[in-house]
Amino acid sequence: MAGSWLNSFVGQRATIITVSYNEEKTDTGTILEMGEGWMQMVKDNGDMILIPNTAVRIVKLLDMTHALPADVRANPPAISSHIFEPNAQIP
Repeated sequence: MAGSWLNSFVGQRATIITVSYNEEKTDTGTILEMGEGWMQMVKDNGDMILIPNTAVRIVKLLDMTHALPADVRANPPAISSHIFEPNAQIP
C-alpha cells in the first residue's frame, strides 16, 4: 500500500473498533503499519496486534501528531455562479 492515503495514519494514536461475529471490540494504541488487508498496532499496554481490515468498523484518531497536507493547486478551477433552476424554460 505504498503511497496510499492510509499510510498517513502510521504513527498516530488511535482507538480501533472492530466487529467480528456480531461482537464489538475496542483497542487503543499506536498504528505501526497498514498493509495488504491488515493493520498492525501496538496497544497502550505493550501488546502487538494485527487487525484484519475487513473487521475494522471505526478508526478514531487521538492526539493528532501530524496533519494531512492540503492539495495545493496553482490554478484552482473556476467556480460557476450560475443559479440552478430545475423548472426554468430553456430558450
